[in-house]
Amino acid sequence: MEHSDVYVCVDCYFAHHYGATEVDGEWFSGESDTPCDREPLALLDGYDVADNTDCNSDEDSGIDEFSWRSCEGCGSTLGGSRYRLAVFTNAS
Repeated sequence: MEHSDVYVCVDCYFAHHYGATEVDGEWFSGESDTPCDREPLALLDGYDVADNTDCNSDEDSGIDEFSWRSCEGCGSTLGGSRYRLAVFTNAS
């Protein structure tokens, strides 16, 4: 099994840890009352995903405090924090 790293927005990160729900066509991550920009983790559907942040590392925590990069979990282009997740695939 191989893995690659992706960086996801706060909504996708919370959805990974706490789940996501759809209510009346809007998506919510965790216990949030604020709807997400898009369906959390939709672009990673079918993959095994694991947290890959390391708060104990002085050099690279896997957390980008602010970025304009697109979320690799849902495709959102809103600016904000990005969190590293490991995506696992079966090597052929």
